[in-house]
Amino acid sequence: MSSSSSWVTTYTCSAAGVGSSGISGSGAAGWVGFVLLSPCPQRLILSAVNVVFLAAVALFGVRRVWRTRFASGRPAAEISRPLISGKRFAVRTNALFKATLAAAAAVAVFSIVLSVLGFVRSGEFPWEAAEGLCWLFLGVAHAVVAGLVAHEKRFRAAEHPLVLRIFWSAEFVVLALFFVSGVARLTSGEESVSLLKLDDVSAIAVFLLSGVLLIPAIKGSTGIQLIENSDAAAAVVVDLNGTAQPRSKLDNVTGFSSASIVSKAFWMWMNPLLKKGYRSPLSIADVPSVSPEHNAERLSQQFLERWPKPEEKSRYPIVRTLIRCFWKQFAFTAGLAVLRLCVMYVGPTMIQRFVDYTSGKRTSPYEGYYLVGTLMAAKFVEIVSSHHFNFHTQKLGMLIRSTLITSLYKKGLRLSSSARQAHGVGQIVNYMAVDSQQVADMMLQLHNMWLMPLQSIVAFTILYQYLGTSTLSAMLGVVAVVAFVFATTNKSNFFQFNIMMSRDARMKATNEMLNYMRVIKFQAWEEHFNRRIQSIRETEFGWLSKFSYTLAANFVIMWSTPSIISTFTFGSAVILGSPLSVGTVFTTTSLLKMLQEPLRTFPQAIISFSQALISLERLDRYMTSRELADNWIERFQGCEGDTAVEVTQGSFGWEDDSGEATVKQLNFRIRKGQLAAVVGTVGSGKSSLLAAILGEMKKLSGKVKVCGSTAYVAQTAWIQNGTIRENILFGLPFYQDRYAKAVKVCSLEKDLEMMESGDQTEIGERGINLSGGQKQRIQLARAVYQDCDIYLLDDVFSAVDAHTGSDIFKECVRGALGGKTVILVTHQVDFLHNVDQILVMREGIIVQSGKYNELLNSGLDFKALVTAHESSMELVETGARNDESDAAAPTTSRQRSFKNPGEENGENGLQEGSEPNKGGKSSKLIKDEERATGNVGLNLYKIYSTESFGWWGVLGFLFLSLAWQGSLMSADYWLSYETSAKAARSYNASRFIGVYGLIALVALLILVARCILVAVMSLKTAQSFFRQILHCILHAPMAFFDTTPSGRILTRASSDQANVDFIIPLYMGLVVAMFITLLSVIIMTCQYAWPTFILLIPLAWINVWARGYYLRTSRELSRLDSITKAPVIHHFSESISGVMTIRSFRKQHTFCDENVRRVNANIRMDFHSNGANEWLGVRLELLGSLILCISAMFMIILPSSIIQPGFRV
Repeated sequence: MSSSSSWVTTYTCSAAGVGSSGISGSGAAGWVGFVLLSPCPQRLILSAVNVVFLAAVALFGVRRVWRTRFASGRPAAEISRPLISGKRFAVRTNALFKATLAAAAAVAVFSIVLSVLGFVRSGEFPWEAAEGLCWLFLGVAHAVVAGLVAHEKRFRAAEHPLVLRIFWSAEFVVLALFFVSGVARLTSGEESVSLLKLDDVSAIAVFLLSGVLLIPAIKGSTGIQLIENSDAAAAVVVDLNGTAQPRSKLDNVTGFSSASIVSKAFWMWMNPLLKKGYRSPLSIADVPSVSPEHNAERLSQQFLERWPKPEEKSRYPIVRTLIRCFWKQFAFTAGLAVLRLCVMYVGPTMIQRFVDYTSGKRTSPYEGYYLVGTLMAAKFVEIVSSHHFNFHTQKLGMLIRSTLITSLYKKGLRLSSSARQAHGVGQIVNYMAVDSQQVADMMLQLHNMWLMPLQSIVAFTILYQYLGTSTLSAMLGVVAVVAFVFATTNKSNFFQFNIMMSRDARMKATNEMLNYMRVIKFQAWEEHFNRRIQSIRETEFGWLSKFSYTLAANFVIMWSTPSIISTFTFGSAVILGSPLSVGTVFTTTSLLKMLQEPLRTFPQAIISFSQALISLERLDRYMTSRELADNWIERFQGCEGDTAVEVTQGSFGWEDDSGEATVKQLNFRIRKGQLAAVVGTVGSGKSSLLAAILGEMKKLSGKVKVCGSTAYVAQTAWIQNGTIRENILFGLPFYQDRYAKAVKVCSLEKDLEMMESGDQTEIGERGINLSGGQKQRIQLARAVYQDCDIYLLDDVFSAVDAHTGSDIFKECVRGALGGKTVILVTHQVDFLHNVDQILVMREGIIVQSGKYNELLNSGLDFKALVTAHESSMELVETGARNDESDAAAPTTSRQRSFKNPGEENGENGLQEGSEPNKGGKSSKLIKDEERATGNVGLNLYKIYSTESFGWWGVLGFLFLSLAWQGSLMSADYWLSYETSAKAARSYNASRFIGVYGLIALVALLILVARCILVAVMSLKTAQSFFRQILHCILHAPMAFFDTTPSGRILTRASSDQANVDFIIPLYMGLVVAMFITLLSVIIMTCQYAWPTFILLIPLAWINVWARGYYLRTSRELSRLDSITKAPVIHHFSESISGVMTIRSFRKQHTFCDENVRRVNANIRMDFHSNGANEWLGVRLELLGSLILCISAMFMIILPSSIIQPGFRV
């Protein structure tokens, strides 16, 4: 063998040749290289993997036969019975199963054919005998695999066996070595390896098929589903990895769930939705639901099942659970990142080969075609893997967010009262809205933490081959840039923290303003609140300015990094005497530009990771908080005897960690059908007594027995945002008689008659359009309609006048609930004559118990309460007589001016000046959020761009952008000219570096001016828009606030304003920069590679068409995502506020289902929006890569007189 031989081209099977005979490498490294890259050891390894797999299958087969024949007490028929039986099921296979079976069968057939060819040629070439044996083992192994996969369908297996998944993974790794070695041999052009050409091409084909088999190896799923046969019209689809559900529910499931491998690879499953969105604006119903395996309820159940057990004593339970749930997705995205890294540097490393080829330095007449083919394959793999990496990391973040939101919601319904108070409603909502989003966003940056060092190592290794020790200057430059970015990122993080603090203060003031807007309007305090909020905004704006200028400095450094580091690197190369050619120069600049992105994302990944850790700590504290214990209360349904509620030696406290009792020494028994009243002074523990019966307080001692279902009416009414009927039904079906009775006994008939839409009238946020008495009577009607066994009423008469209260007591408490057990907390002594039992409380203890006359004659606490009540009533009557003459019309008129004509008994009505409902038509008080459709008008861009400095600012920005891009083009022109053969005679190193450094300095100064101008314009525009939105809010009529939820207004002042502050200027600057860069590329292409200009015309048309086709759907998905996100937050906040009522009615499951429904509605928008983005991106990039390869082909076939070598890169 010659000294140029390598492991890739040697036929030797002896390790003794390593380090000698010209084979490169020595020692352990040489031995490893020989084993991994030499053809003979590769085939031995592949054969060993196949033989081990066949032996394992044979062993399992023998074991199966042994059990079938000799298992005691178990007939063979039972053992051979399918795994799932008992019902008639039809087996259904999806594209994954079909692709797996087809790939295995294809490899088997292909390998056996190659094996036969190898044995036939073995007489002429002895090497082919070993080759044929290797292919034979591979063919037999995959024939067995195909049989196993087909057998899985018969036995309805849910997952592939572990041994099969290990085999597929190991085989993929070994065949990857075949692929690398084969490509190297095919591109080398050496005649000594011509014998392996057929084998190399075959190995590459088998490697691609093994990539298909790697997918089921990672996922584990077989792709087999069952359809239950029944007489019902709709079949039931049973997923072996999930739950059975009617096919009707799966009719509008996303195409991703049943798409083929090819469809998923190129997002073809998005075509129906994009087509529908292109024809007409999408509605929420048009967007398909997510796959069953991505359903929020299923993910939450999986999260709960894999939550660490108490004995594991996990410090970070959420992290551990997420890893257990999503480790496959983590591994898959990491594999995509590595695959992308392996091929992304192929392009820069081939620049020198292209330059050498066009200059006449060729090793083979077909080398050019090999180079173009390799470039095309590498770009194809890079584009597909890159977009799948983005899509699957975004999908992983989406799944984690939906899992956390649903799990946090379920936890919120189980929290103990002290834990809920410790976290606070607002903080719990922040856990869902902010912290879960922080953890999800971290998924996009997680892999950058280890990819950046790996990318840098690969880039510097390649640079070292071209520049030698001059690479050290580039490394030092990169280290300096990373240090600078870390420093500025820490500052930015500090500024952003202060921005968030100032924004919290501003949003708190804005929320207070919205809550008391009616008072502000009456008192004409608009200007006062305008100045107050503006002063808070000024503080926020100061921090925002510092953040924007720091961000501008980051952009300056990151965008000028390639030219600055290139200057120092080329200078070092000149000083050290390293030769600079066209290929070397452009390879260096290409590699440094590729490092630009990881250098920018690495510090951000570190910051995002630290922020996610903080959020995870907060979520850990919340998820490990105390919960209510079910064993505190003994609940029975349909129990015998006459006892409804019994408490024996009961002591209860609100604090989980404190042994102090709020109510104690409770001993009472209430019989079924009794009306019991609980009385006492303020703070005596009456409401706590009801909470103890409901199990809302921690039981310190004693025993509580509750027989039957419970209904609870809180002292402070909890009303949902919905219609009056929905609030009364509370999830139950509508029954006319039962509903009419509940409305009547709660004195709601006259109120509903005077409301414009009757019981279909929508209740505003927190019942803002109802009086206190109306809210109290609606929640009382809700309890009556539920038809429970035991009713706990907490001072239901406090918000109504005496006449209405008397009617409710007579018609509802004593009438409709006459046969029920009722425990009534009240201060109305007049009703106590008609109760069966009175409990008198003082300082958390029941001091008296009995009937009215018994307690009154005792002369203790109860008599003091009655005496105090009679004294207060005498004072009221005396005052009424003195003011009798003042009950004149003017006063009444002033009062009525603020009240509804339907107002009853002094209670505020629903809508001011509304007419009675004559037509019975439905009317929504809370209007649906409006959304724009179609294109974003140019007028909006004009308003934003000219808000700060008018058209002069726009012109200045465009001029600086063009000048900056012109300076970058000048640098490329200078590099190409100085390294060309024409300028070789007059080459002057000092002049070369001096001019290049001067151009880089000019570009740097222009970039500084551009970034400062963008920062100033964006800050001035943001402040102007804020003043306008604040002015509009303060001067809007009250009707606007009655029909618009405060959450919607707060969204405009918070997240939308944040987009104006940060996101819009960032993306507008990037879009303009990319557009001008595109123009520069077109100019250079037309100037130096004019034949490719012909291709730019159809390319431009396709880009414009694809952009328009995509944008119509993408815009609507983004709008729908924003619209469906607010209901999730609103429902979460509403549920946490009324959790005691929800738990008392045992409605947790209903509310959890509603939360899941809203989360699923939101994530399907996010999922399809990400899919649409990647659909467009992969097509445009593949099209661009195709044009690139065609251009490269022109460089190959056209003479150098048409395209100069210096511009072929």
